[in-house]
Amino acid sequence: MDNAQRAEETYAILVQHFAIPNTRLFYEHVDRKDGDRFCSGLWPYSGVISALNALAALPEVGPRYHAALRNVLEGLEAYYDAQADPPAYDSYIRADGGGQKYYDDNEWLGLEFVEAFRTLGDPAYLTKAEEMLRFALSGWSPAMGGGIYWRQHDETTKNTCSNGPAAVLALELYRETGRRDYLDWATRILEWLAPLKSPDSLVYWDSLSVTGNIDRRTFTYNTGTPLHANALLHRITGDPRYLEEARALAAASYAHFAPVDALSGKRFFPDTPWFNAVLLRGYLALYATDPLRDRTYIDAMQRNLDHAWAHARAADGTFSPDWSGRSGLTSPHRWLLDQAAMVELYARLAHTW
Repeated sequence: MDNAQRAEETYAILVQHFAIPNTRLFYEHVDRKDGDRFCSGLWPYSGVISALNALAALPEVGPRYHAALRNVLEGLEAYYDAQADPPAYDSYIRADGGGQKYYDDNEWLGLEFVEAFRTLGDPAYLTKAEEMLRFALSGWSPAMGGGIYWRQHDETTKNTCSNGPAAVLALELYRETGRRDYLDWATRILEWLAPLKSPDSLVYWDSLSVTGNIDRRTFTYNTGTPLHANALLHRITGDPRYLEEARALAAASYAHFAPVDALSGKRFFPDTPWFNAVLLRGYLALYATDPLRDRTYIDAMQRNLDHAWAHARAADGTFSPDWSGRSGLTSPHRWLLDQAAMVELYARLAHTW
């Protein structure tokens, strides 16, 4: 079974287990956990959009998913606060109280709108992507030397996850519109992020607090977005410094996040599928612009996903987030975001063979 077939099968299982009948919404978990509300939060819902964007862009099967992609983009409006200034998406559906507005959540959506525009051709999606960047940049302040806060009305931390995807979104919008201010914002954001790169591991730390403390936790997506942004900057400008940085981040992320496993001798990425999908986007962006056409990191992700297909799927077809297959197979509480990420990962890898 090839990657496209795996993506399609995994999406069908996602719909079977998570789609809420007679709505455009999805449950947060298989077997609802204590504290679950009626439907998923915005972040897992955006993962379904990522999955469908990746499926809809596939050369042969893609058109079969265009209607489903439009449908989830329409369903997204259940989270939209049109009266906010600037407008943006809440972390939960507005009909049930809404929620906090996270800058990163809206940046991820901006990237989804760009991708939907490229696949479906509707300029309204590009307009929405620009709206998402305006919201993100409303979170920039001179405090802490610049940077975008993690969420609105919370001035305690500025996070890699709220700045890295903003840089990528600005660059993707520059590619579509040619607006120089988008390019300028991307480089400005990356300059602010630079001190959050560990001088030892050469991957990015999580956040900077208003007190000056650095949260030194590391996650795959927090290196994936600066990697992606540097690859795009090289593609746009031709400046070799950006290519060198993207290559260095790819190498550092592989060494740091996928060390050799003592039990199996294999290299497994962490049990964070959606974060890993963001890192894969960075690897793919580097591959697209690097004249060396080095597949080392893409092939490593493929080996992980081959192993997961064979060893990390439960009897119902859902995945454990632990791709080694050593844990999580019997958990009843599958998370929508984990399953959506698997669709995206297989679909994106289907583009590269």
